[in-house]
Amino acid sequence: MNGGFIAVHCGAGYHSESLKREYKKTCYQACRKAADALRQGGNAVEAVEKAIVELENSPLTNAGYGSNLSWNGTVECDASIMNGQTLHFGACGAVSNVWNPISLAKHLCMKQCDNLSLGRVPPCILTGKGARTWAERMGLEIVDDIKMISSRAFRNFKHCKRKLKRYSIQNDVKFSPLDTVGAICVDSNGVVASGASSGGVSLKHEGRVGQAASFGSGVWAVMSRDGTKPSIAACTSGCGEHLIRTQLAKCTAESLLDPTPTLGLDKCLKENFLQSPFLWDVPERLGGTLALRFDSQTGDGELLWGHTTKTMCIGYMSTESERPK
Repeated sequence: MNGGFIAVHCGAGYHSESLKREYKKTCYQACRKAADALRQGGNAVEAVEKAIVELENSPLTNAGYGSNLSWNGTVECDASIMNGQTLHFGACGAVSNVWNPISLAKHLCMKQCDNLSLGRVPPCILTGKGARTWAERMGLEIVDDIKMISSRAFRNFKHCKRKLKRYSIQNDVKFSPLDTVGAICVDSNGVVASGASSGGVSLKHEGRVGQAASFGSGVWAVMSRDGTKPSIAACTSGCGEHLIRTQLAKCTAESLLDPTPTLGLDKCLKENFLQSPFLWDVPERLGGTLALRFDSQTGDGELLWGHTTKTMCIGYMSTESERPK
């Protein structure tokens, strides 16, 4: 991993088998964008942003363009990035009209280093109209509501609305894929970063914020200052409420400190998610996690993932590779 490494996912959930090839292609394109950025000297945070921008721009994913629609038929997005070197975190929640929410999250993360007058503290999380206004001030692309809605998302919205008229118990219906997207990266300097982006669950209430904008739930990245511990980056996907209650991203990162990280991750998913006391009232616990463990002393790295959902689509690539896997 001397030159850098990127891994991405298109979500843990219920993905159509007929679209399997398209999901893979989307992951591969995201990996290539990030790997190119790393080869050109970009850092881990920049590579994560590049990868997720590519995923947000795809109509297949539930992030950015093509996100699930809220009850009133609007798009509200969540996104976050964490820098493992500075431990800074930036996130936006329930934001509309921002073409690439992950870019807003990155700007918030980077602005954590700024010193404001009168002792003011730079925000690390912005939501709703305030997030949109801040994004516009930063020069990010702002679009009309209709431009964020893909034909696929609109069809799914109408389908779910029709189903609600026929079913009195919502648990009888699986509305949509929980295909939050995410990326993890280590760059040539050994810096790790993690990012996530999501449109949330279909027919959600306006203003709802999921794990993709919640600290410790959607992303986690941490570096060892002295090299005595591995550097770790993790991102999650699934039902946001389940992931928030269990802080699955942080739990995943901590589990990879185990001498046998595969066993540590397995224990995390079983004991801290499937058997979590915080999910005692949840019959079906939906989650997935993608993680990277990097040893700065040896330059060795491990990629791990696990999920409790039916499917999870991932892709990964080293800067030394010709093509992603």
